[in-house]
Amino acid sequence: MLTRRTLLAATAAAAAVPLASARAQAWPTRPVTFLNGAPAGSTIDFVARLLADQLTNRLGQQVLVENRPGASFNIATQAMLRAPADGYTIGFAPITMGTNPALMDIGYDPLKDVTMVTQISAIPVVIVVGAHTPYRTLAEFVAFAKANPEKVTLGHGGTGTSGFLAAQLFAREAGFKVLPVPYGGTAPIFTAMLGGQIDGTFTPVDPSIPGHVAAGRMRVLGVMQPRRIAVLPDVPTTHEQGFGAAVDFRSWHGIMVRAGTPQPVVDRLYAEVHAIVGSPAVQERLAASGVEPALSASQAEFDAFYRGEIARWTELVRALNLKPQ
Repeated sequence: MLTRRTLLAATAAAAAVPLASARAQAWPTRPVTFLNGAPAGSTIDFVARLLADQLTNRLGQQVLVENRPGASFNIATQAMLRAPADGYTIGFAPITMGTNPALMDIGYDPLKDVTMVTQISAIPVVIVVGAHTPYRTLAEFVAFAKANPEKVTLGHGGTGTSGFLAAQLFAREAGFKVLPVPYGGTAPIFTAMLGGQIDGTFTPVDPSIPGHVAAGRMRVLGVMQPRRIAVLPDVPTTHEQGFGAAVDFRSWHGIMVRAGTPQPVVDRLYAEVHAIVGSPAVQERLAASGVEPALSASQAEFDAFYRGEIARWTELVRALNLKPQ
């Protein structure tokens, strides 16, 4: 028989379900924190702030970008996971969400603790060399690298960064080895390349590259994706030069929340981001910075892509025998 206490508890539990649902449907009723692991002034920070401004307008509540740089975005991710799963703390999800699990002790379960909402954009990765080098085509670059193992010096921003992994991925598929040289970011890499200290770099498109190319200081040998890009229309893709999808590489960006966030909140965030990134004005601003819109067809598609990225980069890290940091 049901006791009075049991009946009251059951009634309260039943009442809590529509109440929680109603709160989720009303989201947001106060400001939202948007955690970003990139430093202020970076291309990723530009994307995050552009999105936050547009979300503020559409949601009717302030969306505040909070920069928490460090540990390949893991500091920002950890902060998001410490906040309640209520949609009032969201996170910027870059490609390092797919690479970090193989390279460091991230302190959370990447397949259970985060919910991916949608991809929003991507930065194409290009193969750049200094004007002092003899390479004028990708074929010449590959031929020299094969004939001279570990003689081609390529700058990168650290093990696990897009530039490092792109170079290692391409070198493995093309059948040669390079000498990776670490630097503290894009600016010192470019300074070293322009000064002749290194041959080049694999890097997400930087706004300064077209100017360097026009001035004859750099050459871009290829874009690591199937189609050419607007900011460097004369540069052929790796596909055009005989390399297939195995070397495709784009530094992707997305939105994530802590697992357990109410589905109505996730659905609303997905819909608003798609409306924002789908607008011509936002697409124009992204393109001007070398960033390409890349919206997921569904939340499930982005989740599957994210899981595939973890598997892809874990396999590469193991093949290269890189040690977790």
